[in-house]
Formats: sequence, structure tokens, C-alpha cells
Amino acid sequence: MDDFQKIIKKLQNRGIEFETGLSNQEISVAEELYDFSFPAEMKALFSVALPVTEGFYNWRNFEAANILKIKTAFKMPLRGLLFDLRHNALWCDNWGMRPAENSEVVQIFMRYYKDAPRMIPIYSHRYMPSISNEKKSPVFSIMQSDIICYGTDLIEYLELEFGFKEYSDFDDAEIEHIKFWCDLL
Repeated sequence: MDDFQKIIKKLQNRGIEFETGLSNQEISVAEELYDFSFPAEMKALFSVALPVTEGFYNWRNFEAANILKIKTAFKMPLRGLLFDLRHNALWCDNWGMRPAENSEVVQIFMRYYKDAPRMIPIYSHRYMPSISNEKKSPVFSIMQSDIICYGTDLIEYLELEFGFKEYSDFDDAEIEHIKFWCDLL
């Protein structure tokens, strides 16, 4: 049994519901509709089975309300960061000195943000960067500028999220550096 089948079985035993995996055509439709590419790990998992329990994003459902839900989830990291940038003094040392004017702050921030990988919603406010490599990608918990790494890869994230592994056993020294996002950790 491969790693994805093992985690699916564990999750099913915890009450997580799954539908049959996404076809290549369904993956292509979702990627085109939301203008992104699934990382290899998400594509591999979702090809085996698609989690559909509340909190997960149903990439097969193309009803207007679900499309809006997913599009809103894609926008939440930026919205939250902009809020904290304007109201809670968010700033990263890598960006240089923080300007006094909010318009300059936002302009500098957006220069860095536009080069960052887009975050793809997985479950609630947990995201995986859209990167095209075959390496394992970390999963991030993103609530405004409260950003933590929640797994070195998708399987570890699912183990942590659903209680198969303790967060204290997570070794964040092994995470792949993700441009912009890791700077905010």
C-alpha cells in the first residue's frame, strides 16, 4: 500500500469522507478555472481519492457557491497579510526599512508578494505552495500574518492535523525553503 493509500485509510478511520479520485480532465478543469497548478503531492493524493468532509475544498464541485468558496480561500492569505501590514505593523527584515507611509509599505510588500508562489487551499486555513517541482512541499497554516509550517509535506501535514503525529515531533529544520512564505515564519 503506498503512502497516500495509507493516509487515506487512516483518515477514513477518523471519519473523513472521500470520493473517487479526480481524473486528469477534472484536475485540468480545476487548474484552469482557478488559474494555478496543483503541486505533485496534491495531484497524486487527489488522483487516488478526494477528501470532501467539511473543511476540505471540493475541487470536483463546479457549482457557483463552491467556486466562490475556493476563489475566496485563494484570496485569504493576501487579504490577511495586507490587513496586518496596514494595521498591525507586519514587516519582514528582508524587505529593508519599513517606510512611514502606508502606500509605500504596500508597494514594497507587493513587489515581494508577486514573486511568491501562490498558496493553494487544502483544509480550512491550511495551504500548500503552488510550485512545479517534484520535491515535497511544506504545508502552511495562514491566518493573516500568523503563519506556521504545519508539515514538511502533505502526508506529514495530514498526520499532524488529524492527530496521528504530535506537533512536538515535527522537525521544521527539514522544510523546503519557499520564497517569501518561509521569510514570514
